[in-house]
Amino acid sequence: MVKKMLLKVILIGFCMFIYAGCGSNSQKSGVNNEAAKENVISQELHQAHCDLLSKANEELAGINQKVRDLNDKIRARTEKLTDAQNKSLDDLVAMQTSINKRMKEIKNVKQEDWENFKTTFEKDLEEIKTLIDNISKEL
Repeated sequence: MVKKMLLKVILIGFCMFIYAGCGSNSQKSGVNNEAAKENVISQELHQAHCDLLSKANEELAGINQKVRDLNDKIRARTEKLTDAQNKSLDDLVAMQTSINKRMKEIKNVKQEDWENFKTTFEKDLEEIKTLIDNISKEL
């Protein structure tokens, strides 16, 4: 009789141990799934950072060439620049500075800020190209 009781207690204890282990694994599985989901989002965001940085580097190479051409035009001029032209050049320098600063921040942009940052950054790249073209036409 004592053997039967002892066997039942051991069996019940063993079942509780297995049941507790299953619950623990379920919790761990949920944590792992959450971590995997964050990791996928993080990988997607990292790829988006890299893509924008690559695109920005290509765009900036073209912008820098346009700036060099613009500088050549300015040096070749015999007359002075107007106040409006000087203001446009100041705006150009300010935009370049802003874009260069944000280029360094691309890798640190968080998921919740990404779409806004990307849209604004791409818009600014287009605006600076348009500004350079307009200044170049005026000269």
